[in-house]
Amino acid sequence: MSAYQMPKSALVLPRVLACAMLSAVFAVAAHAQDAKKQAEDLMRQGQQQMSKGQPRDAVRTLSKAIDLDPTRPELYMLRSRARDSSGSFDQAADDATKYIELEPTDEYGYLNRARIYLSLEKHDKALEDANKAIEMKPNEPDGYFRRADVYSAMNKDAEAKADEKKAEELDAAARR
Repeated sequence: MSAYQMPKSALVLPRVLACAMLSAVFAVAAHAQDAKKQAEDLMRQGQQQMSKGQPRDAVRTLSKAIDLDPTRPELYMLRSRARDSSGSFDQAADDATKYIELEPTDEYGYLNRARIYLSLEKHDKALEDANKAIEMKPNEPDGYFRRADVYSAMNKDAEAKADEKKAEELDAAARR
């Protein structure tokens, strides 16, 4: 039997299914938009909690935001900082690593993780991350300041002073 010979009722079912599928696609898209908006609101709330000195509250809030929008890099950066502030250094390092996975070209991810590694007394890893940040942006003073911190922790005073000097020179040049 050809399509021309099919009863009309046989052609209605595919149209009904197509409409149902299209409605489902729109519903999923609307839900995703709603989740992103909720995540945005929670991110702002978490930032406010951090500014009020409530890092543990911020961790809980930002965790909810990540559940809603797990591919948003800045949520991991913020939660990493909140965990760092609350003394949860291993978890902070995990979040910093996730941020770097999502934003591998942002040197601040490496600087953030280097600071956390310093807290964990993982000086070699902190140095690797500081060096990576400097490699990515050699004219950015923050990388040299962070590496100076690492060198100080490693009792490499000459290297620390050299990096502090370099950072101050770059900082002064940027203000001109």
